[in-house]
Amino acid sequence: MQTIKTASFEALLELAEELPEGGYLFTLDGREYHIQDVLEISKIAQQHDYIVIY
Repeated sequence: MQTIKTASFEALLELAEELPEGGYLFTLDGREYHIQDVLEISKIAQQHDYIVIY
């Protein structure tokens, strides 16, 4: 049985912490990502098999 994971973009956006040196630290399912733009969040979530709701 496959689990379907959904998340709103706003909820995912709250997981991103702005870094003083620029960019963001985004943590999803225990994995950390250093990203430059919050628009990268959707792509990362999809790689984790999330359906992103806008």
